[in-house]
Amino acid sequence: MNKRSLIIAFLVVFIVQGFIGCGGNKEDDSDMLSLSIISIKFNDSPLTDNAQNVPVDSSFEIAFSSAVSPDQFESAFFLKAGSANVPYTAQYQNQSSKVVISGVEMAYATEYTFGVSSGAIGRDGQMLNAATNFSFTTIEDSSMSLTPCLNASADCLKQLSFLDSNNAALTFNLYTNYDFISNDEQVFDFIEQVVVVVHGADRNADDNFRYMTNSLRDLELERKTLIISPYFQKDDDAPENGLVWNNFRWREGSNASNSNSAISSFTVMDSLMNKFSDLTKFPNLKTVFVAGHSSGAAFTQHYALANKVQNSHPTVAYEYIVANNQYFYYPDGQRFNESTQTFFVPTDCEGYDFWPYGFQFAVPYLNDVTSATLEEQQVTRNTTYFLGGNDTSTTGTLNTSDCQATLLGSNRVARGENMFTYMETFYQTTHNHRKIIVPNVAHDANGIFNSMEFKQFIMDFQ
Repeated sequence: MNKRSLIIAFLVVFIVQGFIGCGGNKEDDSDMLSLSIISIKFNDSPLTDNAQNVPVDSSFEIAFSSAVSPDQFESAFFLKAGSANVPYTAQYQNQSSKVVISGVEMAYATEYTFGVSSGAIGRDGQMLNAATNFSFTTIEDSSMSLTPCLNASADCLKQLSFLDSNNAALTFNLYTNYDFISNDEQVFDFIEQVVVVVHGADRNADDNFRYMTNSLRDLELERKTLIISPYFQKDDDAPENGLVWNNFRWREGSNASNSNSAISSFTVMDSLMNKFSDLTKFPNLKTVFVAGHSSGAAFTQHYALANKVQNSHPTVAYEYIVANNQYFYYPDGQRFNESTQTFFVPTDCEGYDFWPYGFQFAVPYLNDVTSATLEEQQVTRNTTYFLGGNDTSTTGTLNTSDCQATLLGSNRVARGENMFTYMETFYQTTHNHRKIIVPNVAHDANGIFNSMEFKQFIMDFQ
């Protein structure tokens, strides 16, 4: 082959390779102008068409082969109940190649359609050539299969079980609208909050259960709220093997009066708290309220600062409601002088800093707890003082004879005000305490728990 023929052959090969190369680039360009859906999940599980029993609080995740344009994606995405669009929030992750759909308010037992229409939704104009479309049905409302007990009848009375130091069985009674103790198979996914209401010196757990139930029914919250009223009984009204407290020290965390028992009233509450704070049984629980009036308020104030359970459940919010209390714990020896409006250290009242007024000689429940820990917990745990504006009587059951009590204030309203003033004075920037006055209410649990102020407080958490 002469030189001219070699040059011509070389040019032919070059041109052919050029055409082949152009064809390959066209295929690459086509790939660059399209994107696809890699996976669709709900709550980290694959979503399939006609899926059943999808939780109403689900979030959805769509993974794409490349980044999407938020505006174009949201034009192509749809979530519908029938023909109605369902509001949602879209979050873009992995440089916008993953979209998480959340904040969807779905109804129980409802069919939805979900998908992405085809079109140019890529950040650089890439086409989604194949649309996707799913239907799914949400889970039925399990609360509708349970009838809440709302009348404080014997049907509402349930029992916790304990063992004494000899492994003998002991029981503790409580009123509740749902049997969360013996119903081991039930998942209470419809429960969003728990309200524990602690009776006063009259030990009328049934009345307090009714007061709180009526309040929550008025707010239409009784079905999604677990309502509990613990019953700290005496010998003459307890069952044969029941835990009993034959004095009033149940309100400060003392051990039961039973022989061979080292079970504190706070231990009983811990057991309750651990049961309903179990997210495998109560997966949608958001808030726990512990409320008490009078002696029940003393229990609540002391349990709020002492309990060993709250820190074990960081995803649950705990609120302590102290209504018309007369016995307060102070973390140091200072008390408020109402005449001079100043704090001082008493010098003429022996025992004014003994438990339940202070840390000295605290109950056995606190044997392994320091005063510094109690101080930190008292200051930081969410505590609200409800004060009946007319609870100013200095007769009746108000303790006006013991100096340890009178140092707290001249009446119940003053004692609550003084406790709050203490927090504002010494822990102004760190305390999580509130004070709410309920006008025209005296020493009346029903008046507090069915007041507009209390109901608004509960509604603020909904």
